[in-house]
Amino acid sequence: MTLVIQTQDSDISAADDPLLSYSVSTAPSPLKASPENPQAPEETGEVIISVARQSGTPADVEWIRVKVPAGTMAPDLATDLTKISPRISLTGWTVRLDAAAKEFVCAPTGSHAPIGPDTGFTIQLSDIPISRKVGTAPVTVTERSRTGSSAFQDRLTVFNLGKFPADFYLRNFLCEPSIINNGGDVKLTWERSANATYELLYGDINRDVTNRTSLDIEGIKSDTTFYIRATTGDPTNPVVRILTTQVTVLKPDLEVGSLTVHGATVLNGLLAAKGSVDLSEGKEVRLFSDLHVEGTGNLKPGTPWTYVFPCDGTFNVVYTGTQGRLYRPTDSGSWALIDDVSNKVYHPVRKGWRLEITASFSGHASVLFYPFGARS
Repeated sequence: MTLVIQTQDSDISAADDPLLSYSVSTAPSPLKASPENPQAPEETGEVIISVARQSGTPADVEWIRVKVPAGTMAPDLATDLTKISPRISLTGWTVRLDAAAKEFVCAPTGSHAPIGPDTGFTIQLSDIPISRKVGTAPVTVTERSRTGSSAFQDRLTVFNLGKFPADFYLRNFLCEPSIINNGGDVKLTWERSANATYELLYGDINRDVTNRTSLDIEGIKSDTTFYIRATTGDPTNPVVRILTTQVTVLKPDLEVGSLTVHGATVLNGLLAAKGSVDLSEGKEVRLFSDLHVEGTGNLKPGTPWTYVFPCDGTFNVVYTGTQGRLYRPTDSGSWALIDDVSNKVYHPVRKGWRLEITASFSGHASVLFYPFGARS
């Protein structure tokens, strides 16, 4: 029997910080509701709960209870709990049905047992007679546990498992190609039944694709995960199945809140960053970096502002009441005038050249520099 991890079929919520971690899988995936005709044989299914302790410190566990809703309504998973075959793979533990509480109780032979990071196990509920009503059933896993000498507490996790119509399917959600160049296109394809609504989600996009089985997406600039979401059943208790696929973009565009770089950085292309500086002190200010940078400030008479360009590039100056001049270094260590800097005109510049801006009276200057290479 093939078991498929179906996190796309189970919405997980947790409270009271369980000390153990849980994941669920079902067979089939997704579960199928039994036919509504009470004379028809029931569909059967299996739920497997994988359990582990991810912390390095063992947890003491008194018991684990799995509550399975039973009945004839949409939120019920099973029709009859007594038909379910439970087992636990953990040595020294047993599992039994508490019919009054509608729970399967897993417990060690002693009062409690330690569960460490090397003790992974499963709780398996087989031969479940699936309820005849399409809907979502909450399966609650409650552990009574502690660490150290603290008091035991009840901690729970809820898995919402969908029971789908017998003829429902959503499968083979593919993205071709799966690796593209920046700005490339992909084609998404999927197989689906007609008895559901379908949405495609990626980035900030939410698109209705109920009447489609494919879609072309153009101009993708960064790694993207696509989700296709199927919704069916009673609107008051719908079932949802989500499949995912992904495209990887070579040399993707990136948007980050902050970035720290340790070591050399090579920039091939334009990178913009804005900054401002007070130019009134008459001393060189390290305004520019190996980026496209804007600087602006006020100048006073007799207090020139200078800057030595760290690499080849081009720049312009927009000024009022000031004058710009461009110098190059000489072999004797002095500076030779190259030319006056015209207002609002781009000027080519070589690495090591110096820009000097002076004011004959109080003025203002704004400088924009585009580098052609990295500073060395």
